[in-house]
Formats: sequence, C-alpha cells, structure tokens
Amino acid sequence: MADTYVVHYSEVALKGKNRPEFVRALRHNIARSLFPFRPDVDSEDGRFFVTLDADLAEVTMRLSKVFGVAWFAKTDIVGTHYGQIEEAVLRAARASKAETFMIDARRGDKQFQISSMELARKLGSAVVDGTGKGVDLSEPALRIHVDVIRRKALVYAAKIQGPGGLPVGTAGRTVHLFSGGIDSPVAAWLLMKRGVRPIYLHFYLAPTSEGPMRSKITKLVQVLSAWSGKSTLIMVPFAEYQLATAEVPGDLEPSLFRRFMRMTAEYLAPQFGASAVSTGDSLSQAASQTLWNLGVFDSGSSLPVLRPLLSYDKEEVVGLARRVGTYELSLEEYKDCCAIVTRHPRTRAKADRIAEYAEGLDFVGLVSRSLETASLASYSPISDEMKVAPLAEVMGRVALGKASANAQGAVL
Repeated sequence: MADTYVVHYSEVALKGKNRPEFVRALRHNIARSLFPFRPDVDSEDGRFFVTLDADLAEVTMRLSKVFGVAWFAKTDIVGTHYGQIEEAVLRAARASKAETFMIDARRGDKQFQISSMELARKLGSAVVDGTGKGVDLSEPALRIHVDVIRRKALVYAAKIQGPGGLPVGTAGRTVHLFSGGIDSPVAAWLLMKRGVRPIYLHFYLAPTSEGPMRSKITKLVQVLSAWSGKSTLIMVPFAEYQLATAEVPGDLEPSLFRRFMRMTAEYLAPQFGASAVSTGDSLSQAASQTLWNLGVFDSGSSLPVLRPLLSYDKEEVVGLARRVGTYELSLEEYKDCCAIVTRHPRTRAKADRIAEYAEGLDFVGLVSRSLETASLASYSPISDEMKVAPLAEVMGRVALGKASANAQGAVL
C-alpha cells in the first residue's frame, strides 16, 4: 500500500527569481534517490508530496541523504472538515505508546474557520478523552503535527531531519583532488551540501588503474554517490611525474607535486564543465598546508581553489566522516602518491622557485602525457554499476590536446 511523505526545504525557499530552478533540481534529486520505488513527486504550497510503496526505514535512509531537504514525515492527508482532522489525530495518538503528548497545529489556509490555537486546544481535548494520554507542552513524548493548507490537512507524528543545504548540481562542478584519506571525502561532502557536484581526481602509484579500482578509492566514491547521484572518478598514473622529478630536492617535493595536481585539475576542468578546483586542505594540519604553502599552491591558478575544511580541526573532520559513512573506509590501508612524498617538507616554499621547477620540467607536457594513460570511472548508484574506460577514449584525443592550453598560465 502506498504511503505519502511531506518533504520540506528551507534554504531553497529563500531563493528569489531563480527559486524554481532549485525546486526542480531538488524534485529531480528526490525522485532519483527513491528511483527503485518509482515515486510520485508533486510540489505544492512550498513543499513536496512523495507517494510510494516502500518501507519507512528505506525511505528514511534515502531521503536523509538528499541535500536541500530540511525535514520530512510520513503523513496522513485528510480533508479540511474538523471531524476528518480529529479522526486522523486520534489514529496517530492511538498508534503511539507514549503517555504524554502535545498538538502542534498550524493554519496555513486562512479560510479555515478555526484558529491554530483553538484547533490545537480542541484536538488536544479529543485525544485526552479518546486515549487517556496526558498533555505536556514542554517535553511531550509524542508531538502530533497538524498543518491545514489549501483543500487539505496534513497530520503526522514524527519529523525526520534531512541534511539541509542546496540540491547537488545547482552550484556547478569542481575538480576535486581525492586522496582517499579522511579529509578529501569529507570536503567533497561539504561541497555537495552547497550544491556543488565534485569530479574526483585521484593520482595512483600502481602500474595500472586496477589497483585503485580494487581499493578503498572506488568504495569511497560509491558511498559519496549515495549523497550526490552519479559520480565521475578520473585516475591518473604517477609514474611519469615521478621519473621527471627524481632530482627535485626532497623538501620541495610536496609543493611541487601539489602544483602538478592543481595543473592537472585545471587542465581537465573545462572538459567536464567545472568552474573550480577543490581540495581537502585544513589550515596548518600538515606542513604542506601552511598558509605560505597554500599560497604557493594557488599561485598562478586560472581557477578558484575551494577548501571547505580550511578552518576545521581533525576531531571535527572525523566526526563528519563518521556521519557521512566514509571514516572506516578511509582507514583502510592504501598507498597513494602522498605516501612517498617527503615527511619533512618546507613549511614556507617559494612560489617563484616552484614555478621555475614546473616550467623547467615542462609540467604542461607532463600533465598531457600523464592523462594519455589515465582512466575514467563512472558510477551510478541506481544501477550500482561502475564503468571504466581510458580517459583519452572517453574525451577524445583532440579534446585532450586542446585542453593543454588551459595549463599554460598555471606554470607562472
């Protein structure tokens, strides 16, 4: 038997003339998250009504991961005749073992003749008489909500919090540097909450992309896809870079490698419709993330660099990782490129020196050559299928060649 859920949004409601665009995106994302149950999603009076035949726990799990949703509730929809509303409220009260309750009534339709306060009083008396439960207006064990809107009344007893934020896809795309540690997945999640869709960019040590494909990297992308929908992961081999930079002083390795990663991200951005580069940097969490080294990373960048974790401490990041569902996976053993970079980097690298190395080592050509053997994986949570193909085959070698011009300015 089909049930109906009322779904509310908050921040989306504050938008102006472009509000319909956000509402359409949120409606699409709600339908996508519940796709296996073929939901009917309608928008009315600043809220969604989702009708489907599915278990409450399954619906809760899925809607709780749709950014833009403020809260939702399984609801009983009745007419606006008082007797119908009272019957629905009594059903909700009798379905609960709680001994105390309160009625939270709201009259959105001013043509309804009973005021919100009077409606709550009358319904409360009916519940006391019909069930013997006691009224508690401060800490009730059961809170029954009654919303009277145009031509209908909604009665529900449990509001479930959504993640809030903005619908994924409404704020554009970013190429997100993705290591597989604790920080970068959480940073991606925070970007999604602001409506951004990350394109994951991972650099790997293994001889082929089979290594990262069998590792926690793809597992993390799958977890994050439950929040965002379909995801794209670009895997770039590290070998070409490692050979080219073998003579670089060890204390400059982290800053130089980060410059290479940023240039690769800028190289790819226009091909994937991305308008920024993003990282999991947290200020001063590591020697490579000092204010001076972050400046070196940004120096000469042709795109904005987003750092959603900049002011978070490690404990806060770990807490978010647990909430997102990536923490345990991030702890799995996996040797990525950062593992072989010196443990004693210079905390105040010089941008001009890094730029000289990048230019002398032909980073533009190095990025291009590395991408020729890169792979692209696409994951759809609907089909639970991960498709992998050579990046050059997906993008086309002509597109890769044209993209090299976007990296030219990044060396300076």
